[in-house]
Amino acid sequence: MKSEIVSIILAILLCTSIAPAHAENTTIVFSTEAWKDATNKDGTGLYWDIFRAVYEPEGYKIEPKIRSYEGSINLLKHKQVDVMVGAYINEIESVVYPLNHFAVDIVQVIYKKDSKHPWNGIETINKKIVGWIKGYSFDEYLPEDIIKKSPIKRIQNRAAAFRLLNENRIDYFMDAMGDLSDFLNARISHNSEDYIRQTILELKLYLVFTDDDKGSKLANIFDKRFSLLLTKGVIRKLYDKYKASNMTYPSDF
Repeated sequence: MKSEIVSIILAILLCTSIAPAHAENTTIVFSTEAWKDATNKDGTGLYWDIFRAVYEPEGYKIEPKIRSYEGSINLLKHKQVDVMVGAYINEIESVVYPLNHFAVDIVQVIYKKDSKHPWNGIETINKKIVGWIKGYSFDEYLPEDIIKKSPIKRIQNRAAAFRLLNENRIDYFMDAMGDLSDFLNARISHNSEDYIRQTILELKLYLVFTDDDKGSKLANIFDKRFSLLLTKGVIRKLYDKYKASNMTYPSDF
């Protein structure tokens, strides 16, 4: 009788200890900036739709965590989240990258319309003061000879960037096309007609996972499921759902 009671107690304890771990392993915590129509704070948007289409059929739950770009990197490196949204290839060290990218960033520079520097391609920013959001790594994708000669300002947010631009303390501000559009559309004080925008880069966007067993497993699931959804046309349909937004369906999909 005693042995039966002990067995029952052990079984209960075992089930109790396993259940929380199982629940934790099936929740994927994503850290990202809030990008309009892509990663909205309320969990809506193109990217959330893509990630749910990838992972929910595999039994996972998506949990968004909205942070700054730099803050998202820090959370990932300290393994306080499982995945970060929207990094460029090899931008972050000691993490796991999947094979597939899920989107592209059209990167532009914006400058004042009355600028004394007429645009002549990417060489125009040579020896000029260029700013971008702190934590971004555009310097890794620009020609080395330009980067060596161009002073770079890492700026906390877009409001500060436009203030510096308007005060002529930077010559150009570099950012993703969608983020620039969203910022200008939301700010009545900034008239988009006062600025000129030029496209200079097209960069692939990746999910980046923690460098551990769970991260590797989630990256493998992403590659397998995302490739399948591409083949079936599901990803295309999700992009079409947001065709009025600033997201561009990658040409290499």
